[in-house]
Amino acid sequence: MAELVHERLIDLTGPDGTIYDRALVYAEPNGRTTWAGFVEFLPQRGDPVRTGHETTQSNIEGVAYWATGLELVYLDGALGRAWRRMTSPGIDRVRPPGWTAAGNTAGVVHLRLETVDPTAPLRLMATRTLVPGQGRRIKEGGALVYERTVREPAAGNPGVYEFAAQFGSENAAGLMANTLWNDLHGLGARLLVDGEEVALTNAAIKDALLAGQGS
Repeated sequence: MAELVHERLIDLTGPDGTIYDRALVYAEPNGRTTWAGFVEFLPQRGDPVRTGHETTQSNIEGVAYWATGLELVYLDGALGRAWRRMTSPGIDRVRPPGWTAAGNTAGVVHLRLETVDPTAPLRLMATRTLVPGQGRRIKEGGALVYERTVREPAAGNPGVYEFAAQFGSENAAGLMANTLWNDLHGLGARLLVDGEEVALTNAAIKDALLAGQGS
């Protein structure tokens, strides 16, 4: 199963004039010992397109690190490759993870964390530093991707942090919810899923993730 490891806001135009505003990098097992990475481009309207394998790394963390270094000129070229791959006659049109007829990427839900505790986002990412685009793999539960810090905590005002959660099933959503609850309960944090505040309980978080997946 492919796992989201990086997300980037972009402003690129495809060969047919379609405007794409998000690029998602996924990692998937490539044999027994390596991971491959590919890029999925989401348009403002219409269906997403994706590249074939763009890199091969020894582990999922390697794909995530590769993704953080992608420059806009590379993504522009990758968009052209993705577009040709998805529109060329005879191509095996394997749809991107979570593809739907409406062009949505199911299973990618946006989270916002508000907390006065500066260690909370570090705990959530299981890291000592925050780098936009870095991912945390949740065993059998998908992945968390840190997107950005909107505001640092200061003078009693909470910091605001944004993440993307990717998962592929109801069971995975439950594991993701359990991870979020374990890392955040007792910290006085607020968690918003797709803009809606969620009670910090396993059941409430899981329900919110699944509701966001279907939106």
